[in-house]
Amino acid sequence: GGIHPGYYASLEGAVKGISTDTKGILDADALLSVTPPPQMPATMEAGTIYGYCVGEPWNQQAVFKGIGVPVVTDYEIWKDNPEKVFGVSKTWAEKYPNTHIRVVKAMIRAAMWLDENNNANRPEAVKILSKSQYVGADYEVIANSMTGTFEYEKGDKRSVPDFNVFFRYNATYPFYSDAIWYLTQMRRWGQISEPKSDEWYKDIAKQVYRPDIYAQAAKSLIAEGKAKASEFPEFATESGFKPAQKHFIDNIVYDGTQPNAYLEKFTIGLKSDSKI
Repeated sequence: GGIHPGYYASLEGAVKGISTDTKGILDADALLSVTPPPQMPATMEAGTIYGYCVGEPWNQQAVFKGIGVPVVTDYEIWKDNPEKVFGVSKTWAEKYPNTHIRVVKAMIRAAMWLDENNNANRPEAVKILSKSQYVGADYEVIANSMTGTFEYEKGDKRSVPDFNVFFRYNATYPFYSDAIWYLTQMRRWGQISEPKSDEWYKDIAKQVYRPDIYAQAAKSLIAEGKAKASEFPEFATESGFKPAQKHFIDNIVYDGTQPNAYLEKFTIGLKSDSKI
């Protein structure tokens, strides 16, 4: 939309090219701040912020309270985008390799359960999530998006069966191209202050995203008869990169194998050879 969100400026002493300035307000047309998601509706109602970007159920909470309306969903910004992540420290992963794989197995099974039979288990999941020790929002608020619909304002409820996807479309698979997209945005706004080669982006992605661990967990589930091989990518040939993706709100095609060429396509933001 032509609005500059602000750069992160590199400070002296920055480590490995990552900026130590976390404000990100250089040349900003809008002030971006951090608010814990459960506090966002109340903070906006108080007039401290004008709007917020958040996962569910806090958008639907604003609709239920009558204090705001969702303008656009991430599904419309980037169809089938990656969102939440399960991450552990390298030290923990190396110390507890079997536990790590078993936790990944459990999460894959949970994701499968949430999506199976056209989301038939979602109401049961909402009952669990609405408990005070978990999300703690009302059942009706969480169900508004979890069960295949989304309410843009009171009475404007639309069917969006893929608003929340947990397993379909290889949603649980750690694609390198997803990691690289996030790195391109860190570079675009100055969190990565120095130009980097395409190979650098790929190397960092491969250090953090671990399809090898995912494959071990998936193959174990297949061997136990708890999943089918056809439900996962072909591990032997999977490159870790999705085909070029076109479903972005800005209509700019993203190819994870060419991060610098992707950065060059934007009017606003650092280019591949820019410095702050």
